[in-house]
Amino acid sequence: MESTRRKGFFSRHEVLMVFLIGMCLLMPSIWSETSITGQDEYWLSFRTPMETLEHGGWFTPWVNGEPRLKKPPLLYWAIMLTYKIFGIGPFAARIWGVFSGAALAACACLLYRELFRKSGLLAGLITLGTLTVAIEGRRAMLDLPLALFTAMAVYYALKWGRTGRMRWILISAFSLGLSFLVKGPVGIILFMVAAFSAVWVFKKWQFLMAHWPQVILALVLMMAIILPWPLAMSHLWPEFSKVLNNEVAARGIGALHVGSSFSTLGGAFGLVFPWSLILFAGLVYALRHARHPSGRIDLWLCAWFFGCVVPFFFIRGFARYMTPLIPAACVLCASWLNHGTGTLKKVLLRISMTLLGLVSVLFCLFFIWFKVGVPAAIVSLAAVGLMLWLTYSGKDDRTIAISVGVLLMLLMGVLYPSLKINAMPENLDAIVGSRPVASFDSSQPSMLSIRLKRSAHRIRTSSQADLNQLKTFKGFVFMSVSEAPSFEAHAKKLGVRFDRAGEFKTFFSRQAWIRFARKDATAEDWKEAVKNRTLADLKPTICYYRVGS
Repeated sequence: MESTRRKGFFSRHEVLMVFLIGMCLLMPSIWSETSITGQDEYWLSFRTPMETLEHGGWFTPWVNGEPRLKKPPLLYWAIMLTYKIFGIGPFAARIWGVFSGAALAACACLLYRELFRKSGLLAGLITLGTLTVAIEGRRAMLDLPLALFTAMAVYYALKWGRTGRMRWILISAFSLGLSFLVKGPVGIILFMVAAFSAVWVFKKWQFLMAHWPQVILALVLMMAIILPWPLAMSHLWPEFSKVLNNEVAARGIGALHVGSSFSTLGGAFGLVFPWSLILFAGLVYALRHARHPSGRIDLWLCAWFFGCVVPFFFIRGFARYMTPLIPAACVLCASWLNHGTGTLKKVLLRISMTLLGLVSVLFCLFFIWFKVGVPAAIVSLAAVGLMLWLTYSGKDDRTIAISVGVLLMLLMGVLYPSLKINAMPENLDAIVGSRPVASFDSSQPSMLSIRLKRSAHRIRTSSQADLNQLKTFKGFVFMSVSEAPSFEAHAKKLGVRFDRAGEFKTFFSRQAWIRFARKDATAEDWKEAVKNRTLADLKPTICYYRVGS
């Protein structure tokens, strides 16, 4: 009797459980300067809310001394709010990534329950056990919030399609409006793919026609959320349309990128690593059972997945742009695992977890060899062993999934930060004080703005207006040591007084979080580092000058 009550409690609260587990798994180290980051995070997501607050307004986002019109402002507004509550720092900015990752997993759980009328716990745990969520959930980026609002829109549209109740389609429209305010029309496009494929697979044309007044009302609500910001920007900033056109041109939208099509497809499967093989099996199963009435749900998930991949054949971008595909992929993975009980399921699970285990062991051995974060590496190796034991002993899929989430948390949230990538001297803020700061021809050091709690602007040699700022600049200018000769030459040419105030060595993220050694490091440098078991000589040097009187 007690066991039945306990199962009933967990069944009623499994969505909340998934969300809380996600918060716990994604939270570690988000407050640290050495946690996972990337250029878009530290140069845009951190600084845009800072500069917007410095301007004293909120409706127009600002960065680099000019309006930030390329992207809608919802995430920046959210970070401004947490900057106000918690103070400017990595935690205040990244907490929205944690929330979005945990909520996305909860949404995958809800989607599975809505589709199959069964527990969605496995779908939620698989979502938390994907490498993409483990990384992006620790960063202040646009992609996970976009995925969350898109998934919410799909979920509530499904509830509307089942019940016909107007409130569900209005919540769906509200979610779509928020997705636009995060990253423009991408979420709406991907939602339309999911929606029309659902109408096709589930034969809902008559239902759609019968409820057209509700559809019109939902469109009105969505447009009421979407339109005010771009219309206001068009009125306040005449260059707004030009900025959008340049953004479209930069992404190559409309042209088929044949060479990158296979990498796009590979990136879509890579989003859910280590569950990629399970996803492939789920897609094959869905296509093989497409004509069977019981296979319609899997067929729709398959259509949703592939339908959302296709637009990215026509867009230049990163794999993380396809993050909204994750709920469809994870629900399909959970569906296939729940369907299968045979040898193939065991084999694919074992191969998948073994691949993750091998990558994780190599990752841990790297740290142990270089004598960095050794205790965390040992604990991570123990987690690898536990995950493989659970897999090969045939334990419940949900137990395996949560062990994957714990392992990724240890690797990304505990072990990786011990490399001290992007670390700066502890007393740097005391050295700089309240003086203005800038970086010269680079965005380094990456955590300078978040440490000083004010935006460090970039002085570009390609811009004469930027160089002219040096004439009146009185503060500190930071740069990679390789840029120092160029800085000194330009400063002398402009008649600017400067003194070299200091330097320090630190790894920093170059575009991707995994690239951290100095740019000119050769194979021989790496061999020497391995031989001596130290990474010290691979650290780039950052120097800084005091400029002006």
